[in-house]
Amino acid sequence: MRRHPETGGLGLSGRPGASDKDLLGSGEKFDVNKALSQYNARRVKQMIVAINLLAVLSIANNLIFERGLWLSLSAALVFAVMFIARRFYDRNLPEAAQFLFLWTIFAAVTYITWQGDGLRDQIILGNSIALVFTAILATPKHFFVMYLAVIANAVALGVANENGWVNYSQFAFDWANVGDAVMLYSVTAVTVFILANDMRHLLSRYNHEYRKAKASEDEIFRLANHDALTGLPNLFMAEKLFRDEVNARRGVKMSLVLIGLDNFKSINDSLGHVFGDDVLKMISTRLKDRAEEGDSLFRVSGDVFGILTKRATTPESLAEMADCIRKKIAEPLENGHEFFLLTCSIGASIRLDVSTSFEQLRREADIAMYRAKDVAANSYRLFDETMNNQAIELVSMAAKLKTAIEKNEFSLYLQPKIDFKTGKVRGAEALLRWFPDKGPPVRPDLFIPIAENTGMIVEIGEWVVREACLMAKRIQDLGHPDFAVAVNVSAVQFKHGNFEHIVLDALYVSGLEPQFLELELTESLFLEDEYDIAGQIGRLAAKGISFSVDDFGKGYSNLGNLGRFDIKTLKIDQGFIFTMFDSPKNTALVEAIIGLAKSLGLCTVAEGVEDEKTAAKLREVGADYGQGYLWSKPLPIDEFIDFVSPARNSAAS
Repeated sequence: MRRHPETGGLGLSGRPGASDKDLLGSGEKFDVNKALSQYNARRVKQMIVAINLLAVLSIANNLIFERGLWLSLSAALVFAVMFIARRFYDRNLPEAAQFLFLWTIFAAVTYITWQGDGLRDQIILGNSIALVFTAILATPKHFFVMYLAVIANAVALGVANENGWVNYSQFAFDWANVGDAVMLYSVTAVTVFILANDMRHLLSRYNHEYRKAKASEDEIFRLANHDALTGLPNLFMAEKLFRDEVNARRGVKMSLVLIGLDNFKSINDSLGHVFGDDVLKMISTRLKDRAEEGDSLFRVSGDVFGILTKRATTPESLAEMADCIRKKIAEPLENGHEFFLLTCSIGASIRLDVSTSFEQLRREADIAMYRAKDVAANSYRLFDETMNNQAIELVSMAAKLKTAIEKNEFSLYLQPKIDFKTGKVRGAEALLRWFPDKGPPVRPDLFIPIAENTGMIVEIGEWVVREACLMAKRIQDLGHPDFAVAVNVSAVQFKHGNFEHIVLDALYVSGLEPQFLELELTESLFLEDEYDIAGQIGRLAAKGISFSVDDFGKGYSNLGNLGRFDIKTLKIDQGFIFTMFDSPKNTALVEAIIGLAKSLGLCTVAEGVEDEKTAAKLREVGADYGQGYLWSKPLPIDEFIDFVSPARNSAAS
């Protein structure tokens, strides 16, 4: 893969690039002295134009009133030199232009003074103007040379007048005139030099403060628009770039790719947040290394990165891009002498409509990414409208779940558990059903994950445990004293912190003895060590409550957990039961699970028994209990009571 050029693509890279500067403005640090020089150059060019216009008028005036050819020639020479000075400005040679401008003024004033009335000529004040211009435009050294030239000119006029080299018959010569001119020039020189020097110091200080303020502004901008950990642009910067691209070319086609790391929380929990931060830096480096021209990488938040791309805007190109990203991230990461693997789930959305906003594009890519996570780790999904409809349905379902208990929309059904040896009902599994007020029943596999993700499973689970205990006690009171009920429990209920209290309170309220309550756990729950789940199970087991592993063999099967936790029953996943006769290996697998359970002193329950052949085989290989449509589907409490009535049980036996 090619490295992403710093100024290539859309301009968002992990390093400062030209396009990042463009977002600030010019991207160049402002130089006050340079700006002042440019300002002076513009003004001097304007003055040159004015002086040249004055020279043209002077030539015309001299020709009309016949004031002498020498004045017209002088004006023409001034015009020519000033024109050359302007050309120097146009060619970016300001020092040469200033030199010609200043010394042309001095030379013109000196010439007219010598040809006119000497020190009594009013034009001699033009030398003061030359001093002012030199103090503002030139260096102190240049100014000092100009001052000496002006003084020398005044003294030379005096010497020439006294010796008769020039004759100003209209005025009597007096050295006091020379002194007056020298004092006037000196006072002017000192004053303008001090003012010009103060202005330079002020500008220098302003320039210094401006640079400090600009550096602070740049740092604030960087912190506000870049991620502090990885240095990548953040979500705000990505959105601004998107708007800039759309404003520049309204019909531009772009895609947004969101990359979420799989199980990153486990890295933080097991190896620490410092190492987790290092992992995020390594991942950002890998993504930068594979980014190509047309890609703009940024960090969304946490373990999610984003790429805004103009390069991949078709389903095929996005799929290829996602595959490259997954392979890059899946390369082994090193922790000391150990290596581990990290995968990612990727969601993408294509901007097909010119009215699509960044927020909408991000929402669609986000939905696609989480859909990829739901399907399997290390997978990719491209957003389509069916995902949007499903997302809306899930949000709507979550809102309805909030009030389902208050509206009594939940019901608890019981599916009987049959003893293979006697054929009698020995208990039941409590199964939650949801019947919304207005609408069809909602499948548990749809609403229970939502309840777990939103935390509402805690409140729902509390109701289920209490209701199951009340039902079991009611059935016992009807003549089934050994009846036991099994309730599925979510890991979220354990994590909440008050699950033990909820269970014991349900037993107390219902009057059910603890040995007649069984809590069914999933294998994934055993992976959660940080919430003292083993301790909670142990304390409840000490009270007499029994525990079983639901869907055993379907998930993460760590046989060591069967000894570490107080487990009494294994429930064989119905997937194994359904396929038991498909091949000898499948039959052997079921037999192996039952044999393992017996060797550990555990009971077994086979789920999904639907025909007598399956029941007979399970009875033969030693399964203890069975559940399934062979005997009964899940039933409401009243129908279940009829099912376990003494007459029916006597008939079954």
